[in-house]
Order: sequence, then structure tokens, then C-alpha cells
Amino acid sequence: MSGQAATGAPDGLLKRIISEKRQRLRKNVHILFLGLTAAEADPIITLLRGARLAPRGQQAQSAEEFHQALSERSWDLILSPQVEGQFGAKEAVQILHRLNKDIPIIQLVPKSNSQALLQGLKARMATVISLEEQELLLIQIRRQLEHLENRRRLRIVEAQLAESEKRCQQLAELSKLPVIYLTSDLVTLYSNPAFSELFGLDDSNDQQYEPLDKFTVLKDRDLLKTALQDALQSNSHGVKTELKARRVDGTNFQAHFNIQQTRYLNQDCLQVIISPEIRGNEESFENLDPTTRLFDANYLISALEKAVHRALTGGSDCHLLYIRFDNYSALQSELGTSGCDIVLADVAELMQQKINKTHICARLEEDVFAILFHDPSPDKAIKLADLLCQSIAQLNIDVTGSSVQTTCSIGVCSINDNAPHYIELIDRARVAADEVLNNGQRGNGVKLFELADEDHDDIDDSSIKMIVDALENDKFRILFQPIVALASANGWGNYEVFLRLQENEGEEGLSPNVFLATMDNADISIRIDQWVIQHAFVRVAEQLRQHQRSRLFINLTTGFYQDADALNWIADQLKEHRIPAEMIVFQASESDLSTSQVQAEQFRFGLKKLGCKFCIKHFGVSENRELLRKKLKPDLVKLDGFYIQDLSNSSESDKAFAALIKDLKGSGIGSIAPLVEDTRLMGKLWKLGVDYIQGYYLQPPAEDMTYDFFE
Repeated sequence: MSGQAATGAPDGLLKRIISEKRQRLRKNVHILFLGLTAAEADPIITLLRGARLAPRGQQAQSAEEFHQALSERSWDLILSPQVEGQFGAKEAVQILHRLNKDIPIIQLVPKSNSQALLQGLKARMATVISLEEQELLLIQIRRQLEHLENRRRLRIVEAQLAESEKRCQQLAELSKLPVIYLTSDLVTLYSNPAFSELFGLDDSNDQQYEPLDKFTVLKDRDLLKTALQDALQSNSHGVKTELKARRVDGTNFQAHFNIQQTRYLNQDCLQVIISPEIRGNEESFENLDPTTRLFDANYLISALEKAVHRALTGGSDCHLLYIRFDNYSALQSELGTSGCDIVLADVAELMQQKINKTHICARLEEDVFAILFHDPSPDKAIKLADLLCQSIAQLNIDVTGSSVQTTCSIGVCSINDNAPHYIELIDRARVAADEVLNNGQRGNGVKLFELADEDHDDIDDSSIKMIVDALENDKFRILFQPIVALASANGWGNYEVFLRLQENEGEEGLSPNVFLATMDNADISIRIDQWVIQHAFVRVAEQLRQHQRSRLFINLTTGFYQDADALNWIADQLKEHRIPAEMIVFQASESDLSTSQVQAEQFRFGLKKLGCKFCIKHFGVSENRELLRKKLKPDLVKLDGFYIQDLSNSSESDKAFAALIKDLKGSGIGSIAPLVEDTRLMGKLWKLGVDYIQGYYLQPPAEDMTYDFFE
């Protein structure tokens, strides 16, 4: 049932639930079904929807239709069988290869075997899967989409890198500081006009391409070579040295050489910036936090970027320590800003005593310190973090005559050849520190960040036990989210009913589509639907006794409306609770309805006789949407979220969306737009003629039906 949930499961299931819960937004996936009928494509769409993806599909049956589809948009995935004598996967591969398009093709076969897989891979398929192996198909679809996204990102990054290198060269040419680039063999690649000016060279003078040591005095040349070699081999943040430089006219001057690794003309090299004046060292005041005398956030981030770049080439692993004070807010309330500054300064002094200057200590945020630990061993990083935790906890700090103590939570994140962007690294270390503070230990500890493993184990039995336990022990609760009319409200309010499972007070309930998508048990889904309907009817009856009329939208699973006794049971419940049938709207997913059209038609016909309304949710997903609309004749449709996302991101879809709404109005069908998050989008939907809106902008799901529809 869409919008229903659970918790309190074994560890493997909890990991799965937590992982799914974090995926708040569904990812739009544009799939081309090549040589598949609508009946064959709909189960795949249903499978993807259950996996929190938003498939947008289109069918093509011939080479002409395939070419037309390729010209219309960029596709993420192609699913196709290979049928003798028909246009299929092999022919599509040839066309894509000729057009140089990067779209993975998954070839579908009746039964998987090594020979089919071998032949498919030889034909440049992404993979070969049997339609019967749904879990394996879902894993492969996710994997191919991830690989495609990575390839697209790589192409973007390569283009950005080329543009960045071009701009770097332009900046070097305009720079007033002398800049020279050297290969790893210390051969000059480029020197800018400022370099020529400083050393008295003509731009056309071949001497500007002489070895760099020719521009230093004889006694300092060995020092320069050593500094250059150190910069090539260094795992730190560059090398700075002061040498006596020599112009071509024989005059000498003191200069500061700043040497670091970089890229130029698409190759790794050394950049040397030469200043005739000593510009100070890294501990100059402009790089320091004035309160703690540690490096500031800008300096740490710059050093972290360089560390990530070095680590990506391998052999330069290091670690980031994220140090958060556990009781900083309490200290601020008790001591004020000045007192907190004394605490921070004493802790910073302790860190400088305990940590070698090879490593970078910085103040990252108001209550957060960070250390860039230049050592590849995670054990050493954790050992250092433990030492800091213990030392800080034992530190007695005198603040205006009072002794103050504090503790910290430290998150450790590895930086290696698989490291993400530096912002993600900081987020990972922060997550690890948060886990220390929130796992019952209440801080004063260390946690190494680890990527969560995807749990693909069979979790059906655990899910069933969990749901049965929730039903028997009254752990479910229902929430209501308003559906607001943009025109006339007909004198009553509309709410969608959501189910949540909550074991402990104060916990946020979780949605059962996380586990119902992988669980095939019709009896359990029917019991869940019945529980929701009964409790929703009780709430409607209570409101009627208080002279309030609220129409409820109740979600149904496939198992419920396929059950032969469902309509009689609903009729009995309406009679028992004395509820007008017109105040109940049952809704089901379009992709589910399209896979069971006969039962769906029978159920819809029965609802009409009872007087209940019917709504198709996630409308517009499948190829059967128009056929379903004509056969089921719904009273309302709730548009799929991808329509709203497209509408908020681009104005190009406005005309097509307006045509869809006009068509629905012409058929007497009301339209509901979900996921409304701002006023601008609400205004656009009103102009386009949408009847109802729903979303967190109006109100998140709540325990009571108290929304003021008529204010």
C-alpha cells in the first residue's frame, strides 16, 4: 500500500529500510522498450516503481520508430528481447554504435544461461537477463544506470578539466607573478611573460626554456633540485624554499620558490611560482583562525582538495578527522562567547602538543576542529583520535576561576584512490561523528566512516513476521495529508491516508513500500489494507458526529482489489460505521492496475455500485494509461511525480502538461498534482487548470485532520 510503513526488524532488514528511507526523491528513468508489448513492459515498470524509481517508458517496434525515439530525447536504458526476423537488441546495438550514442541495452531472454550471456556480451549488450529473475533484473538495471551516470559525469568532468586547464594557462599568462611549469623530468613546458620579465629574457629568447636551476646561483642549485624532487615525491601540500636567483645579466636577488604538483597540457607536472620578495610562511596570520591559532577552514579545504587529487593517483592515502564538541551549546549558554573561546584555545593548544606539524590542524566550523592526517593507516588515525578523545576529556580548563571540562565526538574518513569530492568527504566524517553522538554513547568516542553494504538477502520472512507482530500488537498508526482544491472545495476537505509503524514513542514511522515491494504475500497485504480501512472509517465517523465532512483517499494493494470478497467487506464496513460511500475514494497505482486489468475493471464496477469514488495514482507512467482511463473511468487521477518535477524544472513541458489536463477535464476526470513544494509551482498548476494539489508546502502527513480548507 503506497504510503505505509514498518520498523523493528532484524538487522539486515533494518539496513534495507534505513537505506530506502533516505531516498526521499524518486529518480526519473527514461526507458525505451524495444520490441516489447505494453503487457510485457508493465511488470517491469511496476518492479521499478517498487524500487523507488520513476520509470518513463516508450515503446518502439521498428527501426523507424527506434530512430524517431532517439531523436526525441536522451534515453537512460533500452530493454529488448531478440526475436528472429524482428527488429531487436542486436540491430539497436549497431545503430547506437554508428551514431556513437551511449545507451546501455539489457537483452531479455526466456531463460538465462552462460551461452546466452556470452553471445549477448559479444554483441555489445550491457548484460543478458531472464524476465523471470526479477531481483537480478532490478540489480542490473540499477547497476547499469549507475554506470551510465558515472560515464556522463566523467565526460562532463573531462570537459570541465580541459576548460580549467585552458583558463589556468590564460591566468598564468596574465599573472604578475613569474610562473613556470616543469615535467616530471624537470624539463620546462611553459613560462609566462612575468617570468621572462623578472629574469631579463626576451619572449623569443630560447633561454627561457633552459633548466630552472640555470636561473639560480651555483651554490643554491642543489637545494633547488632537492626541493623539486621533494615536491614530486611529497605527500604533503607542496614545498617552499628561499633561494638566490640569477638574472641573465648576472645580477642576483633573493626569491621565494613555491613548488607544487599540478596539471598542464593534460599531463602531471610541477608548478613553480617565484617571488622576489619573501611572502611569509604558511602560518601567516591570514591563514590562521585568530581564536585558536589553528589553520582556518579555507586553508584546510584547500589542503583537502590537494590531498584528494594526490590520493586519486594511488599511493598517497590519508585521513580526515572531524572533531565535534559534544556540549558546545551548553558551554555557550553557561560561559558565553568569551568563555567558549578560552575552551577552544586550550583544546587547540593541546592538539598542537599531541600532533606532529606534518599534519594539518584546523578550525572547520564554530564548534568543529579537523585534522588532515597524512598517514595511510586507518588504525593509526583511529589511535590518534582515541588519544585526542581521552586527552580532551581529561583536560581541566580554567575559565574565570571555574574549572570546565568538555568531550568530543570524532569521525574518521579515509582518503584514497576512490575518494569522492572533498565536500562529500567532510560529510562522511560528519556522519561518523554524528553516529558517535547518537548511538547511545552520547559522544566522547571515535567512529570510522564505512559505506553501508547493500543487503540483497531474502527478507520476505522477516518482513512478514514484522508486519504480523505490528498488527497483533497495535504498532500501526495512520496519518492524514490534505489534498486542497484550487477552485471550489464542495464544502468538505480531502485527505490522503498514510500508514506508519512506530515501535517507540518519538520515532518517525517508516513506509511499508520499502518491504512490500520485495514481499509477495497477498494475505498479509489484504490484512494491512483492511486495518487501514477500518481505522480510517472510525475517524470519518468521529468527524461526522462532530458535523465535519472529510473525504478520505485510501490506498489499496493489488492483493486487496483482486480478492473476491473485498467489495462485500467494504459494503459491510460502510454500513457498520454509517458512512456515506461518496466520502471514500479508493486509489491504486496505474502500474499495478495495468498488470491486472480484468480484476481492476470488476472492482471498479463494484465500487461504482456502492457509491465510492475511484482514483488512479501515479497516472501517466505506463503505455496503457489511456486504455486504463477509458476502461476504468476513474473519478480522479493523481499525476505521477515526474510530471510535477519536469514542470518545476522546465517550461518546455507546459504545453504537453496543459494538453493532458484539458483532456482529463474533457472526460470529466479530476486531476491531483502531488509533490507541490512552493508557491511558484502552485500558481503554475492553477493557471494550467489542475483541480487539486498535495504536498509538504501545504502540510506534511499529520495525526489529526485539522487543516483549514476554507481560510
